Amino acid sequence: MIIGFIGAGKVGCTLAKYFSLCGMQIAGFYSRSYEHAKEASDFTQSQHYTSLPELVNDCDCILVTVPDGQIVTVWQELCQLSIANKWIGHCSGLLTSHIFSQHKVVHPFAFSLHPLYAIYDRFSCYTAMSGISFTLEANENIIPQLQTILAPLNNPLAILPASKKTLYHAACVMLSNQVIALVQIGVDLFKQCTLDAEFSEQAWHALFLGNANNIGKVGVINALTGPVERGDIETIKQHIMAIPDELKPIYLQLSTILLNISRTKHPNKDYRQLELELLP
Repeated sequence: MIIGFIGAGKVGCTLAKYFSLCGMQIAGFYSRSYEHAKEASDFTQSQHYTSLPELVNDCDCILVTVPDGQIVTVWQELCQLSIANKWIGHCSGLLTSHIFSQHKVVHPFAFSLHPLYAIYDRFSCYTAMSGISFTLEANENIIPQLQTILAPLNNPLAILPASKKTLYHAACVMLSNQVIALVQIGVDLFKQCTLDAEFSEQAWHALFLGNANNIGKVGVINALTGPVERGDIETIKQHIMAIPDELKPIYLQLSTILLNISRTKHPNKDYRQLELELLP
Protein backbone atom coordinates (compact mmCIF):
# COMPACT_ATOMS: atom_id res chain seq x y z
CA MET A 1 0.00 0.00 0.00
CA ILE A 2 1.57 3.27 -1.19
CA ILE A 3 0.27 6.39 0.54
CA GLY A 4 0.37 9.93 -0.80
CA PHE A 5 -0.46 13.16 0.99
CA ILE A 6 -2.30 16.19 -0.35
CA GLY A 7 -1.29 19.01 1.95
CA ALA A 8 2.11 19.41 3.56
CA GLY A 9 1.18 21.12 6.80
CA LYS A 10 1.44 19.99 10.42
CA VAL A 11 -0.82 16.94 10.17
CA GLY A 12 0.49 15.73 6.82
CA CYS A 13 4.16 16.02 7.79
CA THR A 14 3.63 14.42 11.17
CA LEU A 15 1.59 11.45 9.96
CA ALA A 16 3.77 10.80 6.92
CA LYS A 17 6.90 10.74 9.08
CA TYR A 18 5.29 8.48 11.65
CA PHE A 19 3.78 6.15 9.04
CA SER A 20 7.17 5.77 7.37
CA LEU A 21 8.86 4.97 10.69
CA CYS A 22 6.23 2.25 11.19
CA GLY A 23 7.22 0.67 7.89
CA MET A 24 4.42 2.03 5.71
CA GLN A 25 5.36 3.14 2.20
CA ILE A 26 5.04 6.88 1.56
CA ALA A 27 5.03 8.20 -2.01
CA GLY A 28 5.25 11.86 -1.07
CA PHE A 29 3.40 15.17 -1.07
CA TYR A 30 1.44 17.44 -3.34
CA SER A 31 0.75 20.97 -2.13
CA ARG A 32 -0.20 24.26 -3.69
CA SER A 33 2.98 25.52 -2.03
CA TYR A 34 5.93 23.91 -3.80
CA GLU A 35 8.19 24.98 -0.94
CA HIS A 36 6.01 23.19 1.63
CA ALA A 37 5.85 20.02 -0.49
CA LYS A 38 9.63 20.07 -0.91
CA GLU A 39 10.24 20.56 2.83
CA ALA A 40 7.81 17.78 3.71
CA SER A 41 9.28 15.36 1.19
CA ASP A 42 12.83 16.07 2.40
CA PHE A 43 11.67 15.52 5.98
CA THR A 44 10.08 12.16 5.13
CA GLN A 45 12.59 11.12 2.47
CA SER A 46 9.84 10.92 -0.12
CA GLN A 47 8.92 12.66 -3.35
CA HIS A 48 7.48 16.14 -3.88
CA TYR A 49 4.93 16.25 -6.69
CA THR A 50 4.30 19.24 -8.89
CA SER A 51 0.95 17.96 -10.14
CA LEU A 52 -1.98 16.20 -8.51
CA PRO A 53 -2.42 13.59 -11.30
CA GLU A 54 1.17 12.41 -10.78
CA LEU A 55 0.59 11.84 -7.07
CA VAL A 56 -2.71 10.03 -7.65
CA ASN A 57 -1.13 7.82 -10.29
CA ASP A 58 1.66 6.71 -7.94
CA CYS A 59 -0.56 5.95 -4.92
CA ASP A 60 -2.99 3.32 -3.73
CA CYS A 61 -4.17 5.50 -0.85
CA ILE A 62 -4.47 9.29 -0.72
CA LEU A 63 -4.71 11.21 2.55
CA VAL A 64 -6.12 14.72 2.24
CA THR A 65 -4.39 16.63 5.05
CA VAL A 66 -5.52 20.17 4.27
CA PRO A 67 -7.66 22.40 6.53
CA ASP A 68 -11.29 21.28 6.83
CA GLY A 69 -12.57 24.13 4.68
CA GLN A 70 -10.39 23.05 1.75
CA ILE A 71 -11.27 19.34 1.68
CA VAL A 72 -14.27 19.76 -0.63
CA THR A 73 -12.20 21.73 -3.12
CA VAL A 74 -9.51 19.04 -3.17
CA TRP A 75 -12.17 16.34 -3.54
CA GLN A 76 -13.65 18.13 -6.55
CA GLU A 77 -10.22 18.09 -8.17
CA LEU A 78 -9.76 14.41 -7.34
CA CYS A 79 -13.10 13.59 -8.95
CA GLN A 80 -11.62 14.64 -12.30
CA LEU A 81 -8.95 11.93 -12.02
CA SER A 82 -8.85 8.13 -12.02
CA ILE A 83 -9.65 7.38 -8.40
CA ALA A 84 -12.23 4.58 -8.73
CA ASN A 85 -10.02 2.04 -6.95
CA LYS A 86 -8.13 4.43 -4.70
CA TRP A 87 -8.49 4.70 -0.94
CA ILE A 88 -9.34 8.34 -0.13
CA GLY A 89 -9.15 9.61 3.44
CA HIS A 90 -8.92 12.77 5.47
CA CYS A 91 -7.86 13.52 9.05
CA SER A 92 -10.57 15.92 10.18
CA GLY A 93 -11.97 15.29 13.64
CA LEU A 94 -15.29 16.85 12.66
CA LEU A 95 -16.03 15.85 9.07
CA THR A 96 -17.06 12.36 8.02
CA SER A 97 -16.04 10.24 5.06
CA HIS A 98 -19.34 11.26 3.43
CA ILE A 99 -17.66 14.44 2.26
CA PHE A 100 -16.10 12.26 -0.44
CA SER A 101 -19.39 11.95 -2.33
CA GLN A 102 -20.25 12.38 -5.98
CA HIS A 103 -23.87 12.67 -7.10
CA LYS A 104 -24.90 11.75 -3.52
CA VAL A 105 -22.91 8.51 -3.66
CA VAL A 106 -20.04 8.13 -1.18
CA HIS A 107 -16.76 6.96 -2.69
CA PRO A 108 -16.54 3.20 -1.99
CA PHE A 109 -13.09 3.46 -0.36
CA ALA A 110 -13.61 6.69 1.61
CA PHE A 111 -12.59 7.03 5.26
CA SER A 112 -11.62 9.50 7.95
CA LEU A 113 -8.74 8.86 10.33
CA HIS A 114 -8.25 11.23 13.26
CA PRO A 115 -5.32 11.30 15.70
CA LEU A 116 -6.22 12.28 19.25
CA TYR A 117 -3.31 14.64 19.64
CA ALA A 118 -2.79 18.40 19.33
CA ILE A 119 -0.29 18.51 16.45
CA TYR A 120 1.25 21.94 16.86
CA ASP A 121 4.41 21.64 14.75
CA ARG A 122 5.33 20.18 11.33
CA PHE A 123 8.62 18.55 12.22
CA SER A 124 8.66 17.49 15.87
CA CYS A 125 5.29 16.02 16.86
CA TYR A 126 5.92 12.69 15.12
CA THR A 127 7.99 11.62 18.13
CA ALA A 128 4.81 11.50 20.26
CA MET A 129 2.69 9.55 17.79
CA SER A 130 3.50 6.07 19.12
CA GLY A 131 1.62 6.86 22.32
CA ILE A 132 -1.59 8.26 20.88
CA SER A 133 -4.94 6.79 19.84
CA PHE A 134 -6.76 7.13 16.53
CA THR A 135 -10.42 7.00 15.56
CA LEU A 136 -11.50 5.54 12.23
CA GLU A 137 -14.79 6.25 10.47
CA ALA A 138 -15.89 4.60 7.22
CA ASN A 139 -18.51 2.35 5.70
CA GLU A 140 -18.62 -0.73 7.91
CA ASN A 141 -18.02 -2.99 4.89
CA ILE A 142 -14.50 -1.67 4.40
CA ILE A 143 -13.48 -1.36 8.06
CA PRO A 144 -11.69 -4.76 8.14
CA GLN A 145 -9.57 -3.80 5.12
CA LEU A 146 -8.70 -0.46 6.65
CA GLN A 147 -7.72 -2.11 9.91
CA THR A 148 -5.35 -4.33 7.96
CA ILE A 149 -3.89 -1.34 6.11
CA LEU A 150 -3.36 0.53 9.39
CA ALA A 151 -2.09 -2.47 11.36
CA PRO A 152 1.60 -1.45 11.08
CA LEU A 153 0.86 1.58 13.27
CA ASN A 154 0.16 -0.60 16.33
CA ASN A 155 -1.75 2.31 17.89
CA PRO A 156 -5.07 1.99 19.71
CA LEU A 157 -7.75 2.37 17.02
CA ALA A 158 -11.47 2.85 17.74
CA ILE A 159 -14.26 2.69 15.16
CA LEU A 160 -16.44 5.80 15.29
CA PRO A 161 -19.92 6.06 13.69
CA ALA A 162 -20.33 8.98 11.29
CA SER A 163 -23.36 10.16 13.29
CA LYS A 164 -21.17 10.76 16.37
CA LYS A 165 -18.29 12.68 14.79
CA THR A 166 -19.57 16.14 15.72
CA LEU A 167 -20.05 15.16 19.37
CA TYR A 168 -16.67 13.40 19.32
CA HIS A 169 -14.97 16.51 17.97
CA ALA A 170 -16.61 18.69 20.62
CA ALA A 171 -15.18 16.32 23.25
CA CYS A 172 -11.72 16.61 21.70
CA VAL A 173 -11.94 20.42 21.74
CA MET A 174 -12.97 20.48 25.39
CA LEU A 175 -10.12 18.13 26.32
CA SER A 176 -7.50 20.13 24.44
CA ASN A 177 -8.25 23.62 23.12
CA GLN A 178 -10.64 24.73 25.87
CA VAL A 179 -8.24 23.58 28.56
CA ILE A 180 -5.93 26.30 27.23
CA ALA A 181 -8.60 28.87 28.07
CA LEU A 182 -8.69 27.66 31.67
CA VAL A 183 -4.91 27.82 31.84
CA GLN A 184 -5.01 31.41 30.61
CA ILE A 185 -7.55 32.30 33.29
CA GLY A 186 -5.29 30.83 35.96
CA VAL A 187 -2.20 32.63 34.66
CA ASP A 188 -4.09 35.93 34.54
CA LEU A 189 -5.25 35.48 38.14
CA PHE A 190 -1.66 34.77 39.20
CA LYS A 191 -0.62 38.08 37.64
CA GLN A 192 -3.40 39.89 39.52
CA CYS A 193 -1.81 38.58 42.72
CA THR A 194 1.21 40.82 41.92
CA LEU A 195 3.35 37.76 41.21
CA ASP A 196 6.05 38.52 38.68
CA ALA A 197 5.54 37.51 35.05
CA GLU A 198 8.15 34.72 35.01
CA PHE A 199 6.63 33.08 38.08
CA SER A 200 3.11 33.43 36.66
CA GLU A 201 4.11 31.77 33.41
CA GLN A 202 6.16 28.90 34.91
CA ALA A 203 5.25 28.02 38.50
CA TRP A 204 1.91 26.41 37.68
CA HIS A 205 3.41 23.82 35.29
CA ALA A 206 4.04 21.15 37.95
CA LEU A 207 0.55 21.66 39.40
CA PHE A 208 -1.13 21.43 36.00
CA LEU A 209 0.93 18.57 34.55
CA GLY A 210 0.89 16.62 37.79
CA ASN A 211 -2.89 16.77 37.90
CA ALA A 212 -3.16 15.77 34.24
CA ASN A 213 -0.85 12.80 34.86
CA ASN A 214 -2.89 11.77 37.88
CA ILE A 215 -6.10 11.83 35.83
CA GLY A 216 -4.42 9.67 33.20
CA LYS A 217 -3.20 7.18 35.82
CA VAL A 218 -6.16 6.83 38.18
CA GLY A 219 -9.09 8.46 36.35
CA VAL A 220 -11.18 11.58 36.91
CA ILE A 221 -12.92 10.44 40.10
CA ASN A 222 -9.86 9.21 41.98
CA ALA A 223 -7.72 12.19 40.92
CA LEU A 224 -10.22 14.75 42.22
CA THR A 225 -9.02 16.96 45.08
CA GLY A 226 -9.84 20.46 46.27
CA PRO A 227 -12.47 22.44 48.16
CA VAL A 228 -15.51 21.10 46.27
CA GLU A 229 -14.61 17.49 47.04
CA ARG A 230 -13.96 18.43 50.68
CA GLY A 231 -17.26 20.31 50.89
CA ASP A 232 -15.33 23.38 52.01
CA ILE A 233 -18.08 25.98 51.63
CA GLU A 234 -16.21 28.85 53.30
CA THR A 235 -13.24 28.54 50.93
CA ILE A 236 -15.56 28.50 47.92
CA LYS A 237 -17.42 31.59 49.23
CA GLN A 238 -14.12 33.44 49.50
CA HIS A 239 -13.14 32.39 45.97
CA ILE A 240 -16.43 33.72 44.60
CA MET A 241 -15.91 37.04 46.35
CA ALA A 242 -12.31 37.37 45.16
CA ILE A 243 -12.47 36.49 41.48
CA PRO A 244 -13.57 39.07 38.86
CA ASP A 245 -17.30 39.20 38.13
CA GLU A 246 -16.89 37.99 34.53
CA LEU A 247 -15.27 34.77 35.78
CA LYS A 248 -17.85 33.95 38.45
CA PRO A 249 -20.22 32.07 36.07
CA ILE A 250 -17.33 29.92 34.83
CA TYR A 251 -16.22 29.14 38.38
CA LEU A 252 -19.77 28.24 39.46
CA GLN A 253 -20.43 26.06 36.41
CA LEU A 254 -17.18 24.12 36.77
CA SER A 255 -17.68 23.74 40.50
CA THR A 256 -21.16 22.30 39.90
CA ILE A 257 -19.64 19.67 37.60
CA LEU A 258 -17.00 18.91 40.24
CA LEU A 259 -19.80 18.57 42.79
CA ASN A 260 -21.41 15.82 40.71
CA ILE A 261 -18.05 14.03 40.47
CA SER A 262 -17.57 14.42 44.23
CA ARG A 263 -20.93 12.78 44.89
CA THR A 264 -19.83 9.81 42.83
CA LYS A 265 -16.57 9.61 44.75
CA HIS A 266 -18.25 10.05 48.16
CA PRO A 267 -21.83 8.73 47.84
CA ASN A 268 -22.45 8.97 51.58
CA LYS A 269 -21.29 12.56 51.98
CA ASP A 270 -23.86 15.35 52.30
CA TYR A 271 -23.20 18.05 49.71
CA ARG A 272 -26.66 19.71 49.88
CA GLN A 273 -25.44 22.92 51.51
CA LEU A 274 -22.66 23.28 48.96
CA GLU A 275 -25.13 22.73 46.14
CA LEU A 276 -27.22 25.67 47.39
CA GLU A 277 -24.11 27.83 47.51
CA LEU A 278 -23.34 27.08 43.85
CA LEU A 279 -26.81 27.94 42.58
CA PRO A 280 -26.69 30.98 40.26
